[in-house]
Amino acid sequence: MNLKGFFSNRTPLLKVFLLLGLLFISFFLHHVFALGIVSLLFENGFNLFFNYDLSSQTSINILKIIQFFSATGTFITPLLLYGYLTNFQFGFKTYFSRQSILLSLGIILLITPIVSFLIEFNMAIDFPNWMQKFDKNSEIIVLAFLKMDGFTDLLANLLVMAIVPAVGEELFFRGLIQKKLHRFLRNPHFAIIVTSTLFSLIHFHLDGLIPRFVLGCVLGYMFYWTKSIWIPIIAHFTNNALAIIISYPYLKSFDIVQNFNHYSETDLPQTTNSAIIFSLFSVGILLYLLFSSSKQIDID
Repeated sequence: MNLKGFFSNRTPLLKVFLLLGLLFISFFLHHVFALGIVSLLFENGFNLFFNYDLSSQTSINILKIIQFFSATGTFITPLLLYGYLTNFQFGFKTYFSRQSILLSLGIILLITPIVSFLIEFNMAIDFPNWMQKFDKNSEIIVLAFLKMDGFTDLLANLLVMAIVPAVGEELFFRGLIQKKLHRFLRNPHFAIIVTSTLFSLIHFHLDGLIPRFVLGCVLGYMFYWTKSIWIPIIAHFTNNALAIIISYPYLKSFDIVQNFNHYSETDLPQTTNSAIIFSLFSVGILLYLLFSSSKQIDID
């Protein structure tokens, strides 16, 4: 039985319930599948699945497996099924040029000083207590993941912490939410701002609230201008991959990353004004070039 586009002419409300149902079922089945794999691969894996110990490399490996299936089951599988059943186009088939890829990579690389400054600024904000209650401190798990013993761990981290989040989060936020809001609000800029706000808030991490919002806006405009979901996916992956690669134990930055929370503000490397100005100027130029090149493709 061919179910492709079966729900394409259904009401928006029914499509919302369809998406929620797919999310719930997919999330549950992926976790069951992860539990089965962990139980088969690791001794006492069933208990370790529910009770992890970050001092144990076995527990960390199990957490990576859980994270992989959790992210896939939450963002990728249900959204692809939703697209199949409703004929929703995420932008996979939209043409994009090599120039767009190079410009997006350049933007992500050159925006680093701005992001670093925003992190410093964000960390200096004293958020009210009611907001701090929602703050999810996932840094302990992230730092445990980033303790890599070799190249295999690096590849595993790139898969779990870069590839899967880049594909899944861009599908959900830019491909689905931003596109739906754009159609509903008929204002692409407002749709990008709202989506970026949700993108930042859903991570439940106050220290990265502002820089994540700014990155979300950049990714949002990449998608809006190019119409291709591949561009923000590539940019998102590059951003995450850089953070993983600089955490590789054989690089000098490893100690700074692992001991980040133990440094005082004066000990941490400060972003210079010249670096911020250069970053603003260069990123601005590249964003304009990306906008111009994408506009040219539309005309052609």
